[in-house]
Amino acid sequence: MPIELLTLIGGATTGFIFRYMAEKRMAEQENFKRLLDANTRTNSNQDAATKRVPVDAGKTVRQLIVLAVLFGAIVAPFVLPFFDIPTVVEVTQINPEILFGIIPETKETIFHTVSGYLYTQETRQILVSIVGFYFGSAAAGNKS
Repeated sequence: MPIELLTLIGGATTGFIFRYMAEKRMAEQENFKRLLDANTRTNSNQDAATKRVPVDAGKTVRQLIVLAVLFGAIVAPFVLPFFDIPTVVEVTQINPEILFGIIPETKETIFHTVSGYLYTQETRQILVSIVGFYFGSAAAGNKS
């Protein structure tokens, strides 16, 4: 193989590699510029959203939820029975099978009226979650 041909192939290969690297660098630079522009737009959108909604709005909503749950778990069981407000409770009654399975098991929905306050399992679970959250927040707090 003549030296001129090897030089031509080597020069073409080197030119291709350098051109490829330059094109790749330009594409990366354009991509970086687009990312910076997108980041700037995202920051300006976040700043505008912060100005639209007060910072303490979420804190106030959380405090109202905690107060409502504390009322339902602590105050309501003692205060509401004095007002004698009836509460309707849905109960599913299961009637067992009869005559060795000839008449199958049936389910019947019955509504009972309860006078006083109905203290549900959900109210207790929410109260325990809130107490756990506040104790966890206090334990993880920075005490310096």
